[in-house]
Amino acid sequence: MTTLFDPPTGAGTMPDLVAGFPFPFPEDRYRYSTNVEPAQVPVTTAAGRWGAAVVDVDSEYRAELDRRAMILATDPTRHAVLPHMVPAAWDAMLTMMRELDATYPDQMRLRSTGADTWSWCNDILGIEQHFRYGDPATLPEEPLRYITSQVQEDIALLDQRNDQLFVDAGVVTFAADWSFGFDVGMSFLEIHGPVPRVRQEGVITRAHEFLKRLQPHEPYRRTNWTLTIDRRLDVSTEIYHEWGPDRETIQQVPDDEFGRRVHLRVEVQHLIRLPDSGAVMFLIRTYMLSLEQLATVEAWRRRSAEVLAELPGDMADYKGIIKFRDRAAQWLRAAAPAPTATPGPGMPRWPASPPAVDTTGSAFLIVAIGDDAEVAHVSRNWVGAAEAAGQTRLLVLDTLVGSHDRSALRSALDECRTGTRILVTGGQYEVLTALAMARAAGAVAAELSSYVTHTRDLPLYCAHCRDTFRVDAVVGGTVACPGCARDLEVHEHHSPVIGGFLGSAVGDDA
Repeated sequence: MTTLFDPPTGAGTMPDLVAGFPFPFPEDRYRYSTNVEPAQVPVTTAAGRWGAAVVDVDSEYRAELDRRAMILATDPTRHAVLPHMVPAAWDAMLTMMRELDATYPDQMRLRSTGADTWSWCNDILGIEQHFRYGDPATLPEEPLRYITSQVQEDIALLDQRNDQLFVDAGVVTFAADWSFGFDVGMSFLEIHGPVPRVRQEGVITRAHEFLKRLQPHEPYRRTNWTLTIDRRLDVSTEIYHEWGPDRETIQQVPDDEFGRRVHLRVEVQHLIRLPDSGAVMFLIRTYMLSLEQLATVEAWRRRSAEVLAELPGDMADYKGIIKFRDRAAQWLRAAAPAPTATPGPGMPRWPASPPAVDTTGSAFLIVAIGDDAEVAHVSRNWVGAAEAAGQTRLLVLDTLVGSHDRSALRSALDECRTGTRILVTGGQYEVLTALAMARAAGAVAAELSSYVTHTRDLPLYCAHCRDTFRVDAVVGGTVACPGCARDLEVHEHHSPVIGGFLGSAVGDDA
């Protein structure tokens, strides 16, 4: 059998793979759950955003499709369509083409040319195909195999009968320690029998009932994760002899090699009721980042270390990471950035972790700004602690750039009385702006707490147009003023009253 090896990547990882990575941990601990949510809702992370569409094409598109073709040529059992699932395979193909056309209209187009005839174009791969729906003679290969040669997702199709779901068709080339060929024809409940805790805690039963209630045109999604040695998509049971020994040998490698080779592997799983056949389509899209790359995003480094260190042994054992998860947690903790120089007088100092709620307050106003998952997590924990101590209000805002949310915050601050503890979380611009507004409303330092989830932006006061703007910049850097268009230097000089850093013209604009 040909060894299909995905070489490890480190600093060379494409930027889109980090920006679009679906970081899976909303909290510092992980337990099995259904974690199902509506699909096509963008999720903002500490590095970017993911989840706006059902299908995702990234910089690994051609490489992953080539890898799938090699796997299928070597092992045909990764593709199966039981006879009664042929209509569902056509349904799945057309549904995926519609998703691709809607998401990437400049590169992929599906057009109806008659009652049952269609034209499909994939400009990335140079494909133009005319076909009749349901007629196998009009496609170069079986419909499910045809469409999986053009998407990075694995696809499994579940037939619903006798009040159960059965995996009766699919193309699965990137399985994470399971065998599609073995599972074909088995029920959903039978397949998940070995997973620890899920039966005792009722997770698998709830998931099964949820899947049976899915409706067409209402897709959902969930995430799953594990650790994989090297950037190897195919870690299926069939080739365990190729990748299994790595779990032992990885323990002996130097730290720099360990960080390059161990990857956080995340699956985004979409759950879709197909409109014509009624089958359930289960999409599995796999993403990977090495620990080295993960550590470049400080919030991810810190959270992943906590999750791995706390993960119960039976769950770590089932995921196949029990032998090296402790070292992975230690590696991530050791990768913490070196302490920076102490900020000068008046410069903001951000805590490395969310401060505890001061429960001596007479009341509590918690302000969560932005759609970052960490903002939601921090504010939720604050609310839990504050509600046990006194009257608590949670104010959720999108951004303080516009007047609407500023007005809402100003009204909430006006209602605060002496002794109210005001806790703010969000990006640096939002937090600094909110704190300045709180001070203007009469709050004193002892009443204010904050936690910044990222420092990609900041409020900048332009000394020339005498206004404050949100800019993507760092202290010591330069940026164009959104007001007067001058190139401004961002000085290490911050005004708590204005809530911004001082900017003055440089170069020809000085």
